[in-house]
Amino acid sequence: MNRTLPDNLLAAMSDRLSASIGLYFPADRWTDMERGLERAAVELGYPSTLAAVQHWLTAGGPDRAQLEALAGQLTVGETYFFREPKSFEALGRKILPDLIAERRAKGLLSLRIWSAACCTGEEAYSLAMLLDTLLPDRADWTVTLLATDVNPRFLRRAAEGVYGEWSFRGVDPALRARYFTSLPGGRYRISPDIARMVTFSYHNLVDDPYPALESNTNAMDVILCRNVLMYFNGAQANRVVRRLARSLVDNGWLLPSSVDGAPPMFAPLTFVPFEGATVYRKLPLPAHAAPPAPVTQHFSILPLAPVPEPAPLPVAAPPTVAVKPPVPSLDHCRSLYDQGRYGEAVEQLEARLAFAPADDAAMLLLARSYANQGRLAEAAHWCQGVLDHNRVSAEAHHLLAMIQQERGDAAAAAASLQRALFLAPQSIATHLAMANLARNEGRMRDARKHYRNIMGLLEGHRPEEILPDLEGMTVGRLMDVAAHAHAALGQAMGGEF
Repeated sequence: MNRTLPDNLLAAMSDRLSASIGLYFPADRWTDMERGLERAAVELGYPSTLAAVQHWLTAGGPDRAQLEALAGQLTVGETYFFREPKSFEALGRKILPDLIAERRAKGLLSLRIWSAACCTGEEAYSLAMLLDTLLPDRADWTVTLLATDVNPRFLRRAAEGVYGEWSFRGVDPALRARYFTSLPGGRYRISPDIARMVTFSYHNLVDDPYPALESNTNAMDVILCRNVLMYFNGAQANRVVRRLARSLVDNGWLLPSSVDGAPPMFAPLTFVPFEGATVYRKLPLPAHAAPPAPVTQHFSILPLAPVPEPAPLPVAAPPTVAVKPPVPSLDHCRSLYDQGRYGEAVEQLEARLAFAPADDAAMLLLARSYANQGRLAEAAHWCQGVLDHNRVSAEAHHLLAMIQQERGDAAAAAASLQRALFLAPQSIATHLAMANLARNEGRMRDARKHYRNIMGLLEGHRPEEILPDLEGMTVGRLMDVAAHAHAALGQAMGGEF
């Protein structure tokens, strides 16, 4: 296909796509981009690709429906079960068995895995099947398997869990027989038991905030982010890798694809050699090294004549004065947290609380720091510490709910969110948490009510305004999320609006 759009429009559209959905098309891929733009223009009913591009560039950018069409036509949905077998071999023979043994030894039966850019769900379901074979006592475990993508169409297909023969190439027929039900027309549906292990969610790796308790993108043991970083420009890819690294617990694992970038891009992490697989690990930062001992230089000087040492004069010893270490400032602790240095943030916050034990802000930040390390018992303890003397802290109730939900206690999370909303009925973050919880539990009418409340609370705010209670999400982004979820739930309920 020869390009028909002028280079200046293609360059501008490449920049717009990069900024809005994180898809980067350098000049040598503009032909592919124009082909996708043409398909999206036809789908959306524009008279020509030129008219569509001009509208997308001049009308404030594509809206949610248009972005969905663009993502659908510009991203590749080519995947299958247990794709890149060597990566799954590394997971199944070493990484996950070691994690499982470690957790058993500690009595903490939990695992957290994120399939970022999950496409149509084959990767996430492959992980679920692998875990099922590795955990004969899976019912005793709390397993979080989050699967996200920027393409809502892929997510809908993933949630349906129905696949054709092409998705099973290279897969052992016995595995298909075990985990799938045959449907007419050569299609297969994933087992409901395996499907329940996976939570599918929209997430933009470039724009959306993470790690965050609110999106469940924190404290991951393993992240698979394969065949996606190649879509980003260099700065975006580096930023995504740093944020993925922050989303991992210490000693957590990141598995990109071999085509996603060179080792320097993964500098926050350490390359771990596995045959045929690209694997990185987040090793704990080394303890602060002690300052080097002062070096004493010795000079040999031959004196002209011996000089007797003078008798020392009596000197009174100075009084001993205990020097108290400075109290770490909350701003310094927040800076450590924002950099993903959660272990250091914990140390500094605990030092601060030793001097100021009733500092609610420090306790809540400490709870978040612990939660981002996967230490949920300690996180809950510090939330409760706030509530012990301040029962009307809406933020503490909200944060405790996020921790309870992560620990698999949906009933306790719902009760905590109700308390938070009673104390702060205008809290957008709490309405969003309640909407997501209701949606996960199949309470669609309740979920839609909270999404409507969110849209109402956002009215009058500038789209670029940052929502501090949502880890930096913008008003415009949340408005899109709420509107899309509200409409999708209405359709699922039979067109009820």
